[in-house]
Amino acid sequence: MTSADVRLAIFDLDGTLVDSTGDLAAAGNVARASLGLPALPVAAVASFVGDGAEKLLERLTPDATPAQRAQAMAAFKAHYRIHCTDTTTAYDGVPAMLAALAGAGWRLGVATNKPQEFSERILAHLGLAKCFVLVVGGDGPRKPDPGQLQRIMVHAAIPPERTWMIGDHRTDILAGRAAGCRVLWCRWGIGRHDGLAADAVADRAEQIPGLLA
Repeated sequence: MTSADVRLAIFDLDGTLVDSTGDLAAAGNVARASLGLPALPVAAVASFVGDGAEKLLERLTPDATPAQRAQAMAAFKAHYRIHCTDTTTAYDGVPAMLAALAGAGWRLGVATNKPQEFSERILAHLGLAKCFVLVVGGDGPRKPDPGQLQRIMVHAAIPPERTWMIGDHRTDILAGRAAGCRVLWCRWGIGRHDGLAADAVADRAEQIPGLLA
């Protein structure tokens, strides 16, 4: 394979590679409890995930003042920093799918709106960190901004026309389009596509290598 044949697959994290709903819900409810608010069901908290920690906290504490929200964010991060790997797991078929792509010569990256420290800790805990040439968290530009994807493409020296963005949420589709990549939407995640078109759709992780070929 020549350098002109090398391709890049950029993955979202939460809802695409990993199921983190239990740990996010626990931290989200700790944040709510810090303001005297009752706990929400896991599914309710999961429905708020996908646009970064600040947006998650806004949705969890819609009536909070800026000072209260800062207090809730501090509680969220303090809890999640310790417990972000308690129940988070890779979705079925993800490790084998990543190995198959790497074995076929693909370079792999992660673009996530989750803060960098949590993203790296989760990937390392699950033994997946070694799969990726670069992991870019949500401490700078966040999807749907294409900045994360552009940074990974520059790092990997692979242009948009040889790059796919793979994720479960509308922000992944929008970021991929803005970056000039093709886009694959994952049905199993916690996000939604809001009617946005994708170049491919996967029902299971093991389908991805065949869809990208």
